[in-house]
Amino acid sequence: MNKKKGIVLGVCAVVVVLVGYLVYFGYNKYQESLIFREGEKIGDMDVLEGEVDTKLYTSGDYQVVEKTMKDYIVEYVDVTREIVNRLSDEKFTNLLTYENVEQDGKEFTETLNYLNEQKTELQEGFDRVIAMSSDVEVMKAIEDKNVGTKYENLYREVMLDSSLSDALKDEQTTLIETRDDMMNFIDQYIEVFEFLKEHQNDYVLENGQILFQNESLLNQYQSYLNALQES
Repeated sequence: MNKKKGIVLGVCAVVVVLVGYLVYFGYNKYQESLIFREGEKIGDMDVLEGEVDTKLYTSGDYQVVEKTMKDYIVEYVDVTREIVNRLSDEKFTNLLTYENVEQDGKEFTETLNYLNEQKTELQEGFDRVIAMSSDVEVMKAIEDKNVGTKYENLYREVMLDSSLSDALKDEQTTLIETRDDMMNFIDQYIEVFEFLKEHQNDYVLENGQILFQNESLLNQYQSYLNALQES
């Protein structure tokens, strides 16, 4: 009788361990599936129009992975939109209007300050999002959380081995090209106003036009405008 009782208790213990293992295994798989689901949602999101779902659906260290991923993308989106907002600034496209030249000339203090500020802010913004597109920067975010290798690998899989990573890489290439073109454009813009400032006594504003006193200066000014249009 005691022997049978011992066998039953032994079987029960095995069943309890097995059930516990299955529950633990199921929990981990479910948490991982939530992480991948949230990663796919972000990967499908329009950076300029969409919003990151910042609600956390996981728990424990999985939640650290999810939050790190979402915080990272939120920052990336915020910086990208700040760049777009600066590029879309109406003032940025109206600096060479007759009204602005008349109002801010002939020193162009406000215009040059504005352009130099735009250049600095855009350079910093572009550099930040380009850096955030790199594998090293992506992984640094989770490495600072000290969650352990298992969770770092999960984060790596979602952020670097998925459609989300492909989107970041494509964006990085575009951003580098845009940054270089934009910095060149602003430099050309600054050169135009530096030229007008240097030759402020050699032109007049009349009937909505900038009229130079000699053809040589007019040709130089026109060459600056042509370079600006081509940049």
